[in-house]
Amino acid sequence: MNHTSNLTRRGLLATGSTLAVGLALGTGPWRTALADTRSVRLRLPSPTGRYPTGTTSLHLVDHGRIDPLAPTPRPRELMVRLWYPTGVGSRRGANYLPDGVAATYTSILEAASGVDLPDDLLTFPTNSRQDAPVLDSARWPVVLFSPGQGLNATIYTALQEELASHGYVVVGIDHTFDAVAVEFPFGRLEVGPLEGRPADVLRPIHAADTIFVLDQLIDGHALTAALPGGLGDGLNRALDRSRIATFGHSLGSLTIINVMDQDSRFRAGAILDGRPLGVADLRQPFLMMGHPGHRRDSDPEWADFYDRLRGPRLHLAIEGTAHADFSDISVVKETIDVSALFETGPIDGQRSLAIQRTYLTAWFERALRGRRNPLLQGESPAFPEVDFQP
Repeated sequence: MNHTSNLTRRGLLATGSTLAVGLALGTGPWRTALADTRSVRLRLPSPTGRYPTGTTSLHLVDHGRIDPLAPTPRPRELMVRLWYPTGVGSRRGANYLPDGVAATYTSILEAASGVDLPDDLLTFPTNSRQDAPVLDSARWPVVLFSPGQGLNATIYTALQEELASHGYVVVGIDHTFDAVAVEFPFGRLEVGPLEGRPADVLRPIHAADTIFVLDQLIDGHALTAALPGGLGDGLNRALDRSRIATFGHSLGSLTIINVMDQDSRFRAGAILDGRPLGVADLRQPFLMMGHPGHRRDSDPEWADFYDRLRGPRLHLAIEGTAHADFSDISVVKETIDVSALFETGPIDGQRSLAIQRTYLTAWFERALRGRRNPLLQGESPAFPEVDFQP
């Protein structure tokens, strides 16, 4: 089964002329607790690192590339969300999704489910402070993230906040005209197509997006020109441009394999589920983390890709997970039944994300900072769900 396309086809619904993600409400036992659906409230787990986290958004325009996905000829435009360490810990957390994107998701959710939901369902406060100044007392490694097909980078906020709390600048990319909706400055909303595009069409576009974003971060002008106040200057000073990594989920896994194969500036990578992985022969440290169906004895494609890796490598299968558990959907499923739309497993959502955050952070700590962690040496009684593959 191609899990990259499956998530998209099941998770993206066309209603009339509007495209959005439907997290349709089901009929499970949770309904008793949520009889008044207007009271539904979502929350992400708090990061475990020592630093409070800030977040900001960056509007980037690639004037050297005509957007191959746009309905009319125009330069390729992207919205990028950054998470980073900050010294500010008292502000209200930034909204989970921008207002226009949240309204699009929520309106289609209501249409799909036939129930009323809170207007602020997807604008709940996260753990990161909007536009807080970056903690620039040190230089922080940079990690770029590419989401699954049809999804926004903020659907993975829990993972990105965790890395930021451990001293990373994390850069999540919304791939315009693939993501369900992307909100640009002054409320301009660009929505994805009614029908999803083939992964082979999107993969090189997403790879070019990722390399373009890295170019902008390396150059630094985009930060100083586009970010409010002194935030751009602070980030410019705080980025450690010699330590850059990337990770992705689903189609994002394929994207980051492409960029690591093309660009030696990426010193390490990690994939969360996704296939087909292709034929790249990578020498950078590489983590493969997926659901139990990606074990060596059940997924020869993952096994073959792993065998071709030439650098430090690790292949983990997490018992109880399914494809969408490698995102915030894993915790959403604890409150809203998403089974008609997304593949999730029986694992508790908080536990699923705790495992992923722990191993992902440990991997980048080793690959970018040289900090060894016994968790990466073999299976741990603290995490019996994690199955190390040979």
